[in-house]
Amino acid sequence: MPVVIHSNPNFPLQVGPNGSQAYVQQLVFRQCITEVCQWNPDLDPMIAARFINNALREVVDRRVWYALKVRGNINIPTITTTGTCTVTNSSNLVAGIGTNWTTALIGSQFRSGFSGPWRTIFNVDPINQILTIDTPYGGKTRQSGYQVQQVYATLGANIKYLLLAKNQNQGWPIEVNGNQETLDAWDVWRISLGWTTYFATLPPTPDGQFQIEMWPTPYQAQVFPFEAYIQPPDMQLDSDSPPSFIRADLLVTRAIVDAKLFGGRGSKYYDPTVASMKSQEFAAKLEAMENADNMLDQQDVTWLFGQEEGRVGFGPGSTWVQSHDA
Repeated sequence: MPVVIHSNPNFPLQVGPNGSQAYVQQLVFRQCITEVCQWNPDLDPMIAARFINNALREVVDRRVWYALKVRGNINIPTITTTGTCTVTNSSNLVAGIGTNWTTALIGSQFRSGFSGPWRTIFNVDPINQILTIDTPYGGKTRQSGYQVQQVYATLGANIKYLLLAKNQNQGWPIEVNGNQETLDAWDVWRISLGWTTYFATLPPTPDGQFQIEMWPTPYQAQVFPFEAYIQPPDMQLDSDSPPSFIRADLLVTRAIVDAKLFGGRGSKYYDPTVASMKSQEFAAKLEAMENADNMLDQQDVTWLFGQEEGRVGFGPGSTWVQSHDA
């Protein structure tokens, strides 16, 4: 049977589940709610739904589950330097002279000279050739050359953790989940271009998306494949189910704990003894699911290949290795 690949319409950089789960859960959201309410008939179904989604988030936060892994590509456009620009002190508007700026530049980064930081382009007026950058320019008003490049990248609003990335042009793995302090120690002016080896985490975007800086800054059109873990949304529709391989009965067991404690001693269904028993049952089921998940995606034992030779990306690369004797 052929494998069908589904792109993710909500996050076009990613390839992953399309909503039709290959591994069908034993209960859908409505069935989960009904089962929890059977343990406390006074419980409002909306509260039961909240207990179930709380359980889902608790389980998701336990580890990076195989079911939450996606792959995708960071597409890097060619650097833009045509023409010159006028930057004005304390203004976030940049005027182009002899440029051909289009709205395709929105989301890329701009700078004029090496002494200023990269600024993200929020808007482009293609008729008047005006860029709107996220923070005002702080240097002297002047006309000069400039660079527009893809320096920062967001992988999707659902990304929780970046697992790996690859530089296909140079043929090496990229070191991910680095920090800005290390990057500043190496190259505070960000002079190095091309030969990207390092992804450093940045603060989230204004709308809360996970964001990285790529270094050395890529300047040619290329693609960085990546794998990452997502944060799944809460279940809302009756037909919703947990992500593949995350057991629905596990979530129900955890929600029953809250259901048997809801309302306190004033509720005739209050039963801390049952709640304690269900809490222990939840812990046992969760450990079993973790063991099963580790067989799908080994995480307990890892080997950081290449670290013994120094920082990943500063090795010779696959082309060099293939053309030289060991």
